[in-house]
Amino acid sequence: MNEFYEQILENLSQGIWVVDKFDKFIYFSQSMADVTGISKEDVIGKNLMSYMPERTIGNDVHFRELFLRVKNTLQPEHFKFIPLRNKKGNITYQSGRLVPITDNNYNYNGMACIIECITEQELSKKTQRDEWEAENKLESIYKSSPVIAFLWRAEKDWPVEFVSDNIIQFGYTPEDFTSERLIFGDIVHPDDLQKVRDAVSQVEIGGYTYFTKEYRILTKSGEVRWVTERSMLGRTYNGVPAYYQGIIIDVTERKKAEEALRKSERKYRLIFENSPLGIFDFDENGVITSGNENMLKILDLTRDELIGFDMPKSLEDEDMKKALYQVFQKKTGHYEGYYRSPTSKKTVPLKVDFSPIISEEGTIQGGVGIVEDITERKQAEEALKESEKKFRSLFENANDAIFIHDLEGNILEVNQLASQRLGYSKDELINIKSMELVSPFYADNMKNRLNTIQEKGHGIFETVQITKNGSSIPVELSSRVIEYEGKTAILALARDITERKRAERKLNEYANELSKANEELKSLDKMKDEFLSNVSHELKTPLTSIKGYSNIIYEETLGKLNDEQKKTMNIIVRNSERLRRLVDSLIYMSMSQAGNIEYSFEPVQISRVIDDAIEDTNFEINKKGLILNKNVSENLPQINGDKSKLTDMLTNLLDNATKFTSSGGEIIVEAFEEDEHVHIKVIDNGVGIPEDLIPYLFQRFYQIDSSIRRKYGGTGLGLYICKLIVDAHNGNIWIDSIEGKGTTVHVKLPETES
Repeated sequence: MNEFYEQILENLSQGIWVVDKFDKFIYFSQSMADVTGISKEDVIGKNLMSYMPERTIGNDVHFRELFLRVKNTLQPEHFKFIPLRNKKGNITYQSGRLVPITDNNYNYNGMACIIECITEQELSKKTQRDEWEAENKLESIYKSSPVIAFLWRAEKDWPVEFVSDNIIQFGYTPEDFTSERLIFGDIVHPDDLQKVRDAVSQVEIGGYTYFTKEYRILTKSGEVRWVTERSMLGRTYNGVPAYYQGIIIDVTERKKAEEALRKSERKYRLIFENSPLGIFDFDENGVITSGNENMLKILDLTRDELIGFDMPKSLEDEDMKKALYQVFQKKTGHYEGYYRSPTSKKTVPLKVDFSPIISEEGTIQGGVGIVEDITERKQAEEALKESEKKFRSLFENANDAIFIHDLEGNILEVNQLASQRLGYSKDELINIKSMELVSPFYADNMKNRLNTIQEKGHGIFETVQITKNGSSIPVELSSRVIEYEGKTAILALARDITERKRAERKLNEYANELSKANEELKSLDKMKDEFLSNVSHELKTPLTSIKGYSNIIYEETLGKLNDEQKKTMNIIVRNSERLRRLVDSLIYMSMSQAGNIEYSFEPVQISRVIDDAIEDTNFEINKKGLILNKNVSENLPQINGDKSKLTDMLTNLLDNATKFTSSGGEIIVEAFEEDEHVHIKVIDNGVGIPEDLIPYLFQRFYQIDSSIRRKYGGTGLGLYICKLIVDAHNGNIWIDSIEGKGTTVHVKLPETES
């Protein structure tokens, strides 16, 4: 049966060919072979499109588009005049019908083409050559065109059925798409793909035929390019989208230009709207066409009042109108003054600059006005005038002579006092150099001083000025570098110091007298120290004998004493001991003044020093009926000290505590380790000391008042000597006291380094 059908097909004169669903020939009738001059063996298995010319067919639809439409719609289509060239070089024009072939499920399975009519046109060699040249020229123009033709299937992300060769401008070849290695959606920029999908859906759902959109694509090298797509949607007989036929054009440069323009416009708008100045545009007739917010604020106008304002007709200020008319002469115009708006009636001090806008042909297209509210500047000018008036008043009424001169010494300005003091008129002084007013004796020094002022910017020094009649005036010049009338100058205030110089001379004379008196006092003080030293040593010898023999008698070594004799000898022993301490203090002070005190430093246990000091003062403590408590920490560290001097120091502190504590009172001696020091406290609950007098207690011969000496006795040397001893041991001594409640003396001595 198949052979029967094949014989029928072979005998049809018009010709038949059949391709499978992959567009490959599976049948090519003998009639087709005869007409085209192509054998069946050459065709079978080859792709149909490789034999189809890239031309339109009779109904202005490209054969590829027609073929795709039939494939998608499964509806037969008639075609006219497909031009084919046979092996003889002749052109055959074929018309016929494309018939889709389906499988049992009505899915596309191939295409059959039935040729109804074939005409042949024999061409001369020249005509053939001209046609080939024309085709090559058209093909060359087409390939160099930025327009790229596409045929897309209306499926997801648009598989490509056909693309023109100039897709190469994006780095791709047509085979990249027709082989389905790529679909069109693969080259759409990922950020734009969904937008394109949505736009295509709107076309398909809305029943539209034409689609236009701009979006980005990626070239094969990854470069981003902008394209505009213009395509037509083809549908099946029942309206289902089947394919898109259209073009894309590279519009990257245009998009760049548009973006640059948008940026420029945004920048202009930003400057226009945010300018601190008022800005407005006007047309060639002087009618305002736009203005920024500041323009409205400055003139207190609404936008409706500003836009359309005819300046040549409505301006009342003739000076501003003259400035405007400069624009119509292709010049800039300037106005400054108090402008009264004819619309808002507001009067504002303004500065306005008009600039023309001139076309390339040289005609006036309008202009731009820049408006500045100069209210603050006017106020500043008025303030400056007032300030200058005040300055002039201060300048002329100052108590000092004032000179302003340049760096060469040429006097530029003087006040009235300078003129009066020196005996010159102002005009005379302005024609004199500043150095001519200085005594020749000070001239060289004056030059050096001026150089210093220029380097540092200021300076104060003394000199002598010479008046017109030749008299001298000592002055103190206070100078500073300033800007005067746009130039660097020096402002000098000359103060007459005649009286001060006279007072200085008197003061120097008095100082000399004091110096002489001080030398005499030093001599007397030295004599006093020598006297005290000599007297102390002279007293020391008989006092030692008196104390020694008194102790022998008191201890009844020379015989028994009755009670009265015992009492009398006790008084003698006690007072001789007090006298010994006084003499020792005077000798210590004298040696200290002479720098002759020697210390014998060795490791010392402070607890033993405390015991020795208590033993020395215990007699007076018991006699006065005082309670003595000792609170000394065990295992106190040793200190590096002079045991004898430390004992004297603590004895003095205990003696003071005993002296200023009433009968029945209490004295406490404490010692403990603190911060690598031994801290000693001598505490009493005696009369106390006023707080404001405590800082003076360690001064030599200081006592709170004269009544202290009468009531308690003493020389005022005890605490002074204690401080000398503590200082020699690198320690610290201080006093806390509350008047009427008692006193605490603190002594801190550094531990011996281990």
